[in-house]
Amino acid sequence: MLVTTNPETTYYRHGRPELVARISPPAGRVLDVGCGAGMISAAIRAECSPREIWGVEVVAEVAEQARGNPALDRVFSGDIAEVIGELPRESFSHIVAGDVLEHLVDPWSVLDSLRQCLEPGGQFICSIPNIRNFSFILQLLFRRRFEYRDSGVMDRTHLRFFTRKDIEIMFRDAGFSQVEIGPVRPKQSFHKKLARGLFGDLVIKGYLVTARADS
Repeated sequence: MLVTTNPETTYYRHGRPELVARISPPAGRVLDVGCGAGMISAAIRAECSPREIWGVEVVAEVAEQARGNPALDRVFSGDIAEVIGELPRESFSHIVAGDVLEHLVDPWSVLDSLRQCLEPGGQFICSIPNIRNFSFILQLLFRRRFEYRDSGVMDRTHLRFFTRKDIEIMFRDAGFSQVEIGPVRPKQSFHKKLARGLFGDLVIKGYLVTARADS
């Protein structure tokens, strides 16, 4: 998962309204994976009236900040791949993971384990960058290199890269159903809609994914 030497970076303070909006109420116990300082959890608390919110954060200093956030009832410090054994099975109505899976060594097994932590019919909500997009393809064609950056599709801390098909297979193999994949922040202008109509996933930099744990 993401590790940085600067816990004050805004990377850990982003709100993600597009993820929160996918939480179908009533929310029970919610797990916020990669909770950062708790900005997403605060929005979930305000808008979805959950019974509890638990968080997992890999950066110890940021996890400590999250513990001071009243939106969170419990915070685990550590990599989700290691923390997951401490999480109760079939206990969460929703699991939210904003740009987390691509930072994991083995996102496939982690996703399978997280499904087992969901209540039957529970909802998994996440965002994942799309490697099959024009900006990355053109960079390879004309610059002839991977140009890693501090954020975005080519974030230097990404360990795995996904296309829509890869995401579909990963969720299917992990035992999820009702998998829905779309643009993470779809632009509504005429030109953006036209581009999506003409080029499809090639103009999408990130996906918003929702899926259900089989009951």
